Amino acid sequence: MLPRAVMVVGLLAPALMVVGALGARYALWGYRVGFQFVSTGAFVGAAVLVLGVAVLVFALRAGRGGDAWPIAAGLVGAVFVLAVLGWQYRLAVTLPHIHDISTDRDDPPSFFAILAHRGDGANPLAYAPATAAAQARAYPGLATLESDLTAAESFDRAVRVAQDFGWLIVNEDPTAGLVEATAATFWFGFKDDVAIRVRSDDGDGSLVDVRSASRVGESDLGANAARIERFLAEFERG
Repeated sequence: MLPRAVMVVGLLAPALMVVGALGARYALWGYRVGFQFVSTGAFVGAAVLVLGVAVLVFALRAGRGGDAWPIAAGLVGAVFVLAVLGWQYRLAVTLPHIHDISTDRDDPPSFFAILAHRGDGANPLAYAPATAAAQARAYPGLATLESDLTAAESFDRAVRVAQDFGWLIVNEDPTAGLVEATAATFWFGFKDDVAIRVRSDDGDGSLVDVRSASRVGESDLGANAARIERFLAEFERG
């Protein structure tokens, strides 16, 4: 009975994490409720890990090897939850607590049309010097992309890449060389806004800058920088 209980409760821990995150993504509840699901899953996982190891040792010493499999299944679920949350905690303590990333730290692309979509409670969009300094330390390789394409060609490619990524494009302004879009994270569906700016360089090429800013949260756990890096890599692949 106890080995099966360890299995059921151990597998409940990752289920709570997944249900909480996806429920928030699909607006069944707010993200804070989703976090409560995740926190409960972490507590359950930790309890199962301690209890499950003790039960496993007892079963093996009693020669009840058949009970090891359900116990092991529960332990795998618990370890999975704790490993995922441990990785998230590592990102939280090692990365700067910023949520606004730009390839151009001196003159980041501006948001215009997307402002109406951010809501009253969204993070401010003032790209502060402290943010630029923290970004430079954490992501020193993130910089303006210099392309051999003309500005018009780069603009069209930027729109196509944003569409391929499934971003919701809010504004396309080829005259200003500006694309504004909204991306959503997979699990919680957090909305991050993206501005892509395309300008002509001194020759026949163009300069492409990308800015990604989270609507909520003090730290993005590296999500905005990763999004920009993926966009630039896909842009260069053509």
